[in-house]
Amino acid sequence: MWVREKWVLFACVVARLLVSLLFPSLQQQLDKSVEFSTPFTSYRSLREGVYMLENGFQVYNGGVVHQAPLLVAVMSFIESDTVIALVYALLDAVVAYQLTCIAQCFAAFVEIPVWLPSLLYSFNPLVLLSCVSRSSVIFTNVCISTAVLSALQGEIVVASMAIATAGYLSLYPMLLLIPLLSLFEGKTVKVKAVTCSSVTLVSLLALSNVVCYGSWGFLEATYGALVRFDKLFPNLGLWWYFFIEMFEAFLPFFKAVFNIMVVSFIGPITLRFYKQPFYAFVLFLGWILITKPYPTLGDAGFFLSFIPFFKPLYGYLRYSLLSCLLFLHAVLLSPIFYHLWVDLGSGNSNFFYAITLVYALALASIVVDLCWAMLRMDYDQGKPNYSLKITQI
Repeated sequence: MWVREKWVLFACVVARLLVSLLFPSLQQQLDKSVEFSTPFTSYRSLREGVYMLENGFQVYNGGVVHQAPLLVAVMSFIESDTVIALVYALLDAVVAYQLTCIAQCFAAFVEIPVWLPSLLYSFNPLVLLSCVSRSSVIFTNVCISTAVLSALQGEIVVASMAIATAGYLSLYPMLLLIPLLSLFEGKTVKVKAVTCSSVTLVSLLALSNVVCYGSWGFLEATYGALVRFDKLFPNLGLWWYFFIEMFEAFLPFFKAVFNIMVVSFIGPITLRFYKQPFYAFVLFLGWILITKPYPTLGDAGFFLSFIPFFKPLYGYLRYSLLSCLLFLHAVLLSPIFYHLWVDLGSGNSNFFYAITLVYALALASIVVDLCWAMLRMDYDQGKPNYSLKITQI
């Protein structure tokens, strides 16, 4: 690795540690914010699970803890607050390093400095604040980036185990196995990847059963509650307001519809862009971010870190300025509108939900624009012709 990449990783760790040390109360403030914390990623919930595990209680009694049992068990071995901050900073540095390695894999096709994705990730305010908040989303992101890098390097077993672990931690990333398989060549290899992922997932669930003293109650608390959207907490997603306003009799049907909506585009995206499997993977990652029930800004920061790899398509983008302005508008106004609604009482839920719609529109604009750019590149057969105007493909 070049000296420049090492300095980026070093700065990534130092920046996170400095923010944590200079602003010790910031972690608790961010952990209480709906932009960086949800009932399924909250550090408070994770520490509650650690406390219950260490004192011999059933971790998932009471409906407070929703993190995976093995994550709770691992975190129970770390007591020092400084060490915990260091662990989170190092995990973010791992993701930054893996982005550098991914850039090296595409060095011949994407003309960007290999350290650029790492730099953008390391100093993205959304990623940095998500790390400081100690949201458990970082563990999922590490597994996803590991899976992508391993697949590009041909390491089938590692990629399969990583994506299965990501699915174990937060369920929906398990869907990424489908576009991930497109990165492998040969039916035998793909069968091996599916088998390895299945074995890994079953093994993790079996170990979780042991950690929970032989109880399978964690399945209901972690995955069942997520799919059924049991926690009607405000967040940046599209689900919460819709189900708060709905009659109870219709809830099961529409919750099923919303979950189907998450899954529905995995086939079309993977099949349409089967010649560009890495880009299909990133696009579906963006789709999950838009449609999942409990998104955070940490998820968005991770997704946006892959945008530099689309540099060959930048000339085809039509709404880049609009997407950027919508995203900045939503990120800046969401905490203000939430404060007006919850703290001051001078607004109502419509204030905050309106800005979450803008946030979803911004992400959808990015994903749709990237899809259009890929279709145009495919239409031009890999030879960009920006002057050609096409209204329909």
